[in-house]
Amino acid sequence: MGIKMEKNCPMLYFVTIAVVFISNLQANSDIVYNSTDQSLIDYIAENAEIRYDVISNFVDKRKTFTSKITIKNTGNLTIAYNNWEIYFYAIRLVQPNEYPYKEGFKLHNCKMRLYHVAGSLCKLCPERNFRMESHDFVECKLVMKYWQSAKTDTMPNWYVWAEGLTSRDIESTQGDTLTFVGPFERPEQYQRYADDGWSPFTPESRFKKNDELAVSNVSEKLVIPTPVEMNMKSGSVKVDSSWTVVNSTKYYQVAKLIAEHFGLTIRSTKPQEKFIDITEQHDLNPLNVSTTVNEAYLIQISSQYITVSARAKAGMFYAYQTLKSIHQDGKSLPLCVIKDQPRFAYRGMHLDVGRNFFSKEEILKILETMAMYKLNQFHFHLTEDEGWRLEIPGIPELTEIGSRRCHDLNEDTCILPQLGSGSPKNGLGSGFYTTEDYMEILRYANDRNIQVIPEIDMPGHCRAGIKALEARYRKYMKIGNEVEANKYLLTDFADKTQYLTVQWFSDNAINICLNSTAVFIRHLITSLIEMHQDIQPLNIYHFGGDEVAGAWKESPECKKFLSKKGLNDTATLKRYFAHFMSNLTNDEELHMAVWADALKEGNALYNISAFPTNQNIIAYNWDNLWERGHGDKAYKLANAGYKVVLSHATHLYFDHPYEPNPEERGYYWATRFTDTRKTFGYIPDDIFYNADKSRDGHLLTKDQICPNNECLKLEKPENIIGIQGQVWTETIRTSQQLHEMMFPRMLALAERAWHKSEWEQIPDRGGSWKQIRSGLRFQKL
Repeated sequence: MGIKMEKNCPMLYFVTIAVVFISNLQANSDIVYNSTDQSLIDYIAENAEIRYDVISNFVDKRKTFTSKITIKNTGNLTIAYNNWEIYFYAIRLVQPNEYPYKEGFKLHNCKMRLYHVAGSLCKLCPERNFRMESHDFVECKLVMKYWQSAKTDTMPNWYVWAEGLTSRDIESTQGDTLTFVGPFERPEQYQRYADDGWSPFTPESRFKKNDELAVSNVSEKLVIPTPVEMNMKSGSVKVDSSWTVVNSTKYYQVAKLIAEHFGLTIRSTKPQEKFIDITEQHDLNPLNVSTTVNEAYLIQISSQYITVSARAKAGMFYAYQTLKSIHQDGKSLPLCVIKDQPRFAYRGMHLDVGRNFFSKEEILKILETMAMYKLNQFHFHLTEDEGWRLEIPGIPELTEIGSRRCHDLNEDTCILPQLGSGSPKNGLGSGFYTTEDYMEILRYANDRNIQVIPEIDMPGHCRAGIKALEARYRKYMKIGNEVEANKYLLTDFADKTQYLTVQWFSDNAINICLNSTAVFIRHLITSLIEMHQDIQPLNIYHFGGDEVAGAWKESPECKKFLSKKGLNDTATLKRYFAHFMSNLTNDEELHMAVWADALKEGNALYNISAFPTNQNIIAYNWDNLWERGHGDKAYKLANAGYKVVLSHATHLYFDHPYEPNPEERGYYWATRFTDTRKTFGYIPDDIFYNADKSRDGHLLTKDQICPNNECLKLEKPENIIGIQGQVWTETIRTSQQLHEMMFPRMLALAERAWHKSEWEQIPDRGGSWKQIRSGLRFQKL
């Protein structure tokens, strides 16, 4: 194990190297360590008891907060200076006033030096005078950016490593219980700043909140989302084995589903009674709108027969879902007539699998639940700084390296650990979908009337892809194949631009001035088209486009590119890239989709008529922070001619907590919490009506909601095509956590996307919510 016992201190042990030079054998001897062996790494991993505490958010008027890391040596040996390093994760920039600290920031209070590695990954290295005796501890006091009011802002699975040795996750930080994170008991811990209007609910306040919504004497909601009309009659009918389903050649798959659900046979002729008839009816349009007529349906249930009618496959499928909903647990069907049609053609759910990966099987479960509640668009966020999740034929490095996180500082075999993934290869945060996996997902979605919209985020948020292709470059250069090395390269190695994203990356933007970047993007889109073509032809391609943080300013390749294209400066490159993607998607006859901030410079929107070819552009508007003056962005986009999907972070981000409680999971940058009732209460037809409190928890003024007391009018309502819920997965690492964050909020989303309630015209939303809340108790996922 490499242990040396000091002669004058027979009970004192020191973790040492294989070779120890001792200048003298007195009590104050200096011991010099030339290297570290694996036993030291193992010892630290097993015996370093980590504790992380927030000290106070009330420090610097919302700019910074203080925290501390305590490291206790619970073993019987002494840990001293050497080349070992402890890696940890911080989603807030550490020591922001001293950043960048390339030579490390010296933490005098614990005799360690702090380094920012990349993104959320940081490390602590011992100084030469570091020494921690058995059962001793050190405290590293830190200043961090903004605030921390939730336990899950701290990521698990810290690890220890030394050059040439195998890294080990530190046992005291392992797992998702986060027992190494201290409590948030004082206001300066659970509030973000001194004037924060939110505190954890007390038992009394929670009781009062729930008592106002007591569900006694409220009728159960049989169908979620609510149909346009549901005329109930007295009586019911039990569909047993004596019933049959009348075959429909055009809608055989729906007939088969209905027969399987009720345990019936399918026959080609109609009996005199006890049958379920599937008929096509072209005049169905209960809402009298053209955009969703193919999803309309009619169900008529009598004691002798049931008629299911629709004008298209989608409507027939949704009729089947409604039949299932009112026939739960083998109960009789109520005698009724149901007429239905959705308010929006686009009813979406977004899932980020870049930050943390979820298996194909998990995706299929989500698609099944989406279908149950009539959501029809799956926005599949497949790439991020922290992971590339889709196999692309011809570029295996994207998933061989970009889909895996492990400790490899050169990033030749994997990308760096992030967000609590730990150090082992193929551990948390690692994984990808093969082309076969992806096509199976497409088939499953297509069978359930769900369109899959793949997103490959660029030019920012692309670090995983960038690093994978840099590794590819090095691999081919090593064997002298420069042409292949440069074929898909996304990096100008001579670019000295200094930038930092809000996730603390300084190298996550592809260089859009390289010809190899254009080659790469064309290859991506071609590959996606081929994967989709025989299952569900690709209709919408989403290229992200958000949060590009001042890249390319010092890129020699971009300077040459600007001169060649006659462009003014690098600020124009973002717009150039949007136009490039417009041309490319137009060539492939695709609609182009982006996050809304890809379509503006500063506060000025790009003129849609200036896009050279493809003006079929869908903008996903997430930023509606009222106090920043961003509440009317969706209307600005729609009035400018863009098709808009309302994705508002204040109501539709399901990665935010359910309550303003430090024990609740999730980020809280847009709003302190979003419970199911808040999502249910979202009014898509009047976005200003959704403004109530700021993220600080204070009532908003009219001037905050509508600057200069003038609320922007929606001049082109036809351009608001739907709404979408979002799940970002920085704090979500397991299937259970994903389900807890997604449900039941997804059901509230489905209700608002499908059904326009009468209360949307009046202030009181309570009665309808009570019905939905009652119905949620009986819903199956």
